[in-house]
Amino acid sequence: MRRLGLILAVCLFSAALAGCSLRTPPKSEDYYAQGQLDFANGDYNAAIENYQHLVDRFPFSPYVEDAELKIGLAHFKMHQYAEAVASLDDFQRMHPTSKNLDLVSYYIAMSYFNQMGRADQDQTAAQRALGYFQELQQRYPESNFAELAREKAETCREMLARHEKYIGDFYFKRANFRAAESRYAELMQKYPNTPVAPSALWDLGVALEKEGKKYSAAQAFAAMVSHYPQTQYANRAKQELDRLKQPVDNEEDPLRLVLAENGYGEDLSDNNRVVVRQAQQDGASGSDDALYSNGLPNLSRALQKDPGAKAAGSAGDQSAPALLKTVRLASSDPPLSVIFDLTRPVKYEKRIEKGPGYSTLTVLLKGVHPEHGLQRHVVFDRSIFKDCNISTDPQGTVVTVNTVPVASYAVVPLESPARLLVTFTPENSASNDVQNPGY
Repeated sequence: MRRLGLILAVCLFSAALAGCSLRTPPKSEDYYAQGQLDFANGDYNAAIENYQHLVDRFPFSPYVEDAELKIGLAHFKMHQYAEAVASLDDFQRMHPTSKNLDLVSYYIAMSYFNQMGRADQDQTAAQRALGYFQELQQRYPESNFAELAREKAETCREMLARHEKYIGDFYFKRANFRAAESRYAELMQKYPNTPVAPSALWDLGVALEKEGKKYSAAQAFAAMVSHYPQTQYANRAKQELDRLKQPVDNEEDPLRLVLAENGYGEDLSDNNRVVVRQAQQDGASGSDDALYSNGLPNLSRALQKDPGAKAAGSAGDQSAPALLKTVRLASSDPPLSVIFDLTRPVKYEKRIEKGPGYSTLTVLLKGVHPEHGLQRHVVFDRSIFKDCNISTDPQGTVVTVNTVPVASYAVVPLESPARLLVTFTPENSASNDVQNPGY
């Protein structure tokens, strides 16, 4: 009997071994097929598990690339956006020649886009989404995702603009008009084509007036009339212009002058040339986290330079020295700006000296020669301007402009044609020296 039991045990063990030997281990296509089925059925956790088994056990399988892509998309479908970004970033690094890179860029951008909060919340997600949408449009302009990216980018810009407006309004309501001015100006520099821009420009003009900057306020209201003539603010801006009775600089876009006063477009480094392009820029590219502290503006922020700006007149002979052609007053009445006409954009340094009854601006135009026949001493005797002297030194041409006392000034490099526009804000105490300044 015991012998019979032993025989039965041996038989059962042999049968079990035979069953194991007949069982085939899963292949890469098995994991892939099951992952695809799970993904299609919305069981994304199971899909990720099967795709990951495929990647781990069969790293050289032809299905690996699609499996790694689907892992990222599965995380996105489950609203696991941090995991989706990490997986899709890895995919970009591992498969730099994939035909699906446009799709990957789109879903990375959408992962940030779907995390955007309200206008009163941190906008890091909106900034990153905008960056990825812009990159997709630039790198894959023929992609089916390019138009989707453009539409989503507009939404990001509007959200970022509303965030700037929210913070500007926060300061405005607390009578911190300088801080409000800074925010509104930043909005106008970066997002001039968003729905919130007209109201921001109006508030910028009001903030400037409340600061006592009547001339700058007039430029903001003039910009409202020219840039947004069909809005509800245009007629109100015309009424403000009539009331302020300030000169409006017709030589250039008045909005550029207002933005230059806030550091947008002006070269503050003395080493780098910044060209303000006359075409409107949304300025949005790149993160500016360093300019913020807990979502509030850093009023000592560094100058925002236009990364897309390029030298005007580059088709000319760059080997020949640049020439200073004329120094003239702007066409506004009375003029509050002086213009240096040049043959091409140049680097420059500037300084201002103030004393009892006068201000003197000195601008060194580096590597510039005065044009033959240029008058070296020009008497203006008009508005705030007294006279101008032009001289040369080893570094270039020095232009000295003498005026009545001014509160501030801004230098705006412009192109087509190349020139420097220097606009001044007179001190209230100098109003009697200005022809009908309206102060």
